[in-house]
Amino acid sequence: MKVSTSLLFDRATERMTALQNRLATTQAQMTEAKKILSPSDSPDEAAAIQRLRGEIERQSGHAETLKSTLQRYTAEETALSSATDIITRLKELGVQAASDTMTAADRKVVAVEMKALRDQLLGLGNARDDSGNYLFSGTRVDTPAFAEDPFGKVTYQGDQTQTRIPAGVERTVLYTRSGSDVFARVVREDASGQTTSIAFFDALDQMVAAVDGNQSAGIHQGLADLDQMHDQIALSLAQTGSDQKLVLSQLDVLDQTQLRLKTTLSEVEDLDYAEAVTRMQKELTALEAAMGSFSKMSSLSLFDYLR
Repeated sequence: MKVSTSLLFDRATERMTALQNRLATTQAQMTEAKKILSPSDSPDEAAAIQRLRGEIERQSGHAETLKSTLQRYTAEETALSSATDIITRLKELGVQAASDTMTAADRKVVAVEMKALRDQLLGLGNARDDSGNYLFSGTRVDTPAFAEDPFGKVTYQGDQTQTRIPAGVERTVLYTRSGSDVFARVVREDASGQTTSIAFFDALDQMVAAVDGNQSAGIHQGLADLDQMHDQIALSLAQTGSDQKLVLSQLDVLDQTQLRLKTTLSEVEDLDYAEAVTRMQKELTALEAAMGSFSKMSSLSLFDYLR
């Protein structure tokens, strides 16, 4: 092989360039605090980083959905708890109105409070969550669940569709509830054993009318209806509480999963500063040595180098 001065210069230059590139890469890694600056640095590790980031984003999205659901459940719990208290008060007033000591005038006074409580229940039926969506309209979240016409007739405007979201392995929870399930129809049975169902607010209005009209039979029927109403709303409240517990449990699982994924990502992606500083010092020393050698060699001719 022919050896020339230019060949020696070229090799020395290539050596210094390689050392400078390695040093620049180490400095860039320390600036970014990352081991992998581009996919070409380590395709396998770069692919692993992308997979881990994607999974973390997916877990985060799921957690945000569950947190939104939890806020909705909190609003439902508040509304249903208030509804339970109102029905309890209505039952107290009903028992009071059913007393033989009450006069027709006394019952009219009781009916006034019962009508106010009925209106409060209607307002709770149209309660909204923090996003302004109606809680009990099913999937028609922009439509009030219940509407009252000029004659006081209340109709349900939502739908019966129930939306469920995943909350664990093979577990789902309700995201939307139907107002017709929460404020359910009451079932009445006559003396012959035949049953009829009456809409929630219709039954309530009939009881208020019976108290206002001093109708003993209607008052007693209303008390039986209130028992059913109380049981159904209490059941809905229990379901909401159960779903909240499940969502909170799943959020804990997601937090643990995200922590594990982030730890793994850090191990793959993050730079070991102690190792990087040591490596940079070695590369600086090697570069200084190469530059020193090149400086001495550049002052010599090929013949001097051969001697």
